[in-house]
Amino acid sequence: MRRGGTEAYEAAPTAIVTDSSACLPPSIVRGFDIHAVPILLQVGSEEFHDGVDLEPDRMYRALLDGVPVKSAAPSPLDYLDAIESCGDRPVLVITPATEFTRMHRNAALAAELAGPHVTVLDSRSAAAAQGLVVAAAAEAAAAGTGPDDVAAAAFDASVRAELVASLESTESLRASGRVPAIALGLAGHLRLRPVFRMRQGEVERLALPRSEEAAMARIVREWEAGGGPAASRAAIFHAARPARAERLADLLGGSPLITEFSAAMGIHTGPGVAGVAWLRPAEGEPEL
Repeated sequence: MRRGGTEAYEAAPTAIVTDSSACLPPSIVRGFDIHAVPILLQVGSEEFHDGVDLEPDRMYRALLDGVPVKSAAPSPLDYLDAIESCGDRPVLVITPATEFTRMHRNAALAAELAGPHVTVLDSRSAAAAQGLVVAAAAEAAAAGTGPDDVAAAAFDASVRAELVASLESTESLRASGRVPAIALGLAGHLRLRPVFRMRQGEVERLALPRSEEAAMARIVREWEAGGGPAASRAAIFHAARPARAERLADLLGGSPLITEFSAAMGIHTGPGVAGVAWLRPAEGEPEL
């Protein structure tokens, strides 16, 4: 993603389908005619569609108030509806890593029903890193390249995608059951701010700093070590903490686009997460 890259395009020869967890700003989705299948969210007894009729702030208030909040991945029929809305064009569907969700499986089932003109690609990441993979594919499609080249652009981005972030609290992760209870209990008791990396379908804990400043410093260090300053695509993301995201942008040089976590992702992290996703420079790629 790049700042200002939101101008409208005519329908590209290859259509791009993804899901609402990709943390893509609406302007990017509209500008590149990306079809973002919404994740179903249940807040108490009410149902919503992520990115359509539920603002993240409402979901965070529900979490803080102890209201049950759940999410459900798009079904194969949801993906099939999105594919069919693209008409007769070739379609590339980009999903989160298979290790994190069954969306890839559901999209693959939809592709089998739709026919050979549909390709499904695992982004090997999630959230804003998945969004960068989608953006790479969308730009290739907008340039008029063929479906194989669009898929190749997405695959290349998926191999180079990095994401590093910090959590403000471990309570939502504790409820999701995605992190060992002992580690969560220690982090919660000491009010630590876990810093983690996500890449190639794995989540790795990097550090347990005690302050926001230390967490930000670790993110900056990982960004610099991973080629972030030379990255052609980058996005800072946050969950209900725009000021923190702006501060991180300043620490990173002020160039990455800033986007907000989708409500579907915020269910697992709670408010306060902030981080950066980028594509490592390809071998031999000149610095910007």
